[in-house]
Amino acid sequence: MSILITGCNSCLGYHLLNLLPHTEEDVIALSSELPPEPLRLPHVRYVATDLSDYKQVHSLFSEWKPTEIYHLVSQEFSLGTTGLKPASLLHFFIIGVYNLLEATRQAVPKSRVLFVSSAEIYGGGKGVMDVIHRETDVPLPFTPYATAMGSCELVARQFIAAYNLDIVIARPFGVTGPFQDRKFVLSSAASQIASIELNDGETVIYTGNLDVSRDYLDVRDQARAMALLVKRGKTGDIYNVCSGKVRTIRDLVQFLISLSRCPIETRINPALERIIDIPLLVGSPEKLMALTGWKPMISLEDSLRDLYGEIKTRLSSEHVAQKAV
Repeated sequence: MSILITGCNSCLGYHLLNLLPHTEEDVIALSSELPPEPLRLPHVRYVATDLSDYKQVHSLFSEWKPTEIYHLVSQEFSLGTTGLKPASLLHFFIIGVYNLLEATRQAVPKSRVLFVSSAEIYGGGKGVMDVIHRETDVPLPFTPYATAMGSCELVARQFIAAYNLDIVIARPFGVTGPFQDRKFVLSSAASQIASIELNDGETVIYTGNLDVSRDYLDVRDQARAMALLVKRGKTGDIYNVCSGKVRTIRDLVQFLISLSRCPIETRINPALERIIDIPLLVGSPEKLMALTGWKPMISLEDSLRDLYGEIKTRLSSEHVAQKAV
């Protein structure tokens, strides 16, 4: 038995790899670039892979014969931060998931596949300020990223209907926690705050629009949910992975500021604002909870404390290393 994970450079990928068994199963992690050395785990085999190259993907699947596949590539990116033009972004995601599923069909057709999509596909519309999204809601994607996720879900459904592949679809909402990439809003704020505290710099942090509301989970709770869905999810079903609770980004950034010893001001950087931003995005986790018994175990406050502590320790170590050079 072996487990294969794509998108291992994501925060979710790191914590999921940490969660999975370390002894009996082979664990293989694929990404376009290998994670930095401090984030590599000793029981995991890391491989740099181009998912747009079908021959490469098929060769790997034929060699390793994975029985469980977690496709997390979407979690390495967030809305508006991929750096790809819309056409390239659509090609990147859709060709990648097609190649992965075709390689599964050809090499390991009995494998269980978890495709991790995104709650961004719910978009907005009438009643956006009071809608709690359920899996039966019709997607209304506003952005190329959200459209790509919706298209990938359709590709997955094609492989279920035509080839009887065993695929489960997860739609995660907001996530934060230790080892999150600094390009995301909360980790970016935490990094700027920690830098101010360590270096006595300008007591200002720069953000995008803070007046939006999101449903956040700690990444370790999210990883537990993904592992449970691989074991218990029903083929073809979609599951929201969320808390069902909503907080404004402004409140969460202010909580991070309260963890420092410095009076810090927030300022908007227009370059960080999204062209289209959904005012509120919150989901119902009832289907996931009813199926698996899962529930969040880590409070958002503890998650932010752990995020801030991890970033502060990392920056402090980097600072010491620079002084030693």
